[in-house]
Amino acid sequence: MKTRTFLFMAILLTGMILLPACGSTKGYHGTKMESTDLARVQQGDHKLRIKGKKTSESAFLVKVDTVSVGSYMKGFPKHIDVLPGERTVEIRHFQQWKDKAAMSGAMFGLIGASIAESNNPHTHYKLTFTAEKGKQYTILPVTDETTEQPVFHVIDTTANDTIQPRVVQIEKKKK
Repeated sequence: MKTRTFLFMAILLTGMILLPACGSTKGYHGTKMESTDLARVQQGDHKLRIKGKKTSESAFLVKVDTVSVGSYMKGFPKHIDVLPGERTVEIRHFQQWKDKAAMSGAMFGLIGASIAESNNPHTHYKLTFTAEKGKQYTILPVTDETTEQPVFHVIDTTANDTIQPRVVQIEKKKK
């Protein structure tokens, strides 16, 4: 039984590593531009303890302004290139301790994982901040370990400075 669990986890980890490469890294409309004329926004990961257990959270990149760059089905890119100026980046706040889709996928296949994903408690947020040409930014979720309330930071890794973005939680539509 332990061998099966280990094998499943190894396959799952490999899939999670390969899937993020499927999203688009171009977060703007138009022809491809030189990287020196753009800003780069990357996914941030944070390790923490919830109820005494080690876990992690990530800010998966979903959309920049009106350009879709990632999704559950096509994967989420680790970074995206954006035009300088005020940008609104939509993220999916992935909280490992709440994710049930991975186990459902192993037990019930793709259909089970899709059903679990649609019922998963993940939340999307829109973060608005000003991106400058030639700089690199990391969107970092930091959840309070007691209250489980997230706070989002945008870190200018070029200047090692933290920016407080405007954050709007996207409410799920009730069917």
